[in-house]
Amino acid sequence: MDDKTNALREHVKGIFSNLELVLGWEPGYDPLHTRPFYVRTESDIDRLTANCLSFQNLTRYLAKSMNAVDPAADGRKIGVCVKGCDSRSLVALIQEKFVSRDRVYVIGLPCRGTLDARRIRALVPDPARIRSVNAEGDELVVETDRGISRFALDRAIARKCLQCRYPNPVIHDVLIGDPVTPRLKIDAENPSVAAVEALSLEDRLLFWENQLDRCIRCFACRNACPLCVCQNHCIMETRMPKWITQYRNMNEKFMFHMIHALHLAGRCTECGECERVCPVGIPVALIKEKINAIIYEMLDYESGIDPEAVPPLLTFSPKETGI
Repeated sequence: MDDKTNALREHVKGIFSNLELVLGWEPGYDPLHTRPFYVRTESDIDRLTANCLSFQNLTRYLAKSMNAVDPAADGRKIGVCVKGCDSRSLVALIQEKFVSRDRVYVIGLPCRGTLDARRIRALVPDPARIRSVNAEGDELVVETDRGISRFALDRAIARKCLQCRYPNPVIHDVLIGDPVTPRLKIDAENPSVAAVEALSLEDRLLFWENQLDRCIRCFACRNACPLCVCQNHCIMETRMPKWITQYRNMNEKFMFHMIHALHLAGRCTECGECERVCPVGIPVALIKEKINAIIYEMLDYESGIDPEAVPPLLTFSPKETGI
């Protein structure tokens, strides 16, 4: 058990009597995965884990968990573990009144990057032989039944982590671990977006046609997004009015992804969950990252930073200077 996991468990044990439950992670079905975990009893605490495999954004479950708990029962809060990007999603949910800040106990975990299981499988010829993976400094240490291999950590972490501006939670009630230096400055150009924009218009269109051609319209990207909060009334599934069909041609795929991205304009916190859960590996977060860059340039606004701020596309001001 690593130091961060131990510190997390000890802290939760100390404050659990004041909490209704805690949203955290536990070891998953294999050495490359964790899974979201609801700590409901003190005996559950020893199942908690916090490491480079704790990739799920737990705020996705927070609003529903809050609705399921009666706030008048005894005044206890819901605890939630957040990395830097997760905390921005929490701020966005607070901004839009889906989560009440005074009902949440925020356990912040500085993050040096979460691992991408797909990238690890590309490094290790037979992933079924993996016994454990750990991050040690700037190295990824993979233990298999044939021995130990070491790789540069940057070869295994998620794309979003390579350009992370907020590795430390922007809001928290307690911080578990030492703060981390951001990989990218706040006003620095997003390298992934820049790489696509460097292509000609024809090549850019070809790039997205090749990517979206694999889309199976499973809606995993939408379902995993903590800010996609209108799923019961999603225009992807409504038939009155009928915005989109179930045909799997390129026009319909473009329509789905553009609507999804535009509904998150000024709201997406670049947590990368949409991209992580895509079963066919489409870099769908790139579209939202480009829109975020436009919002920052035109309106000088970053989502998920200030709980008191109002996202620019949810309000109107005649004094806006960027338009």
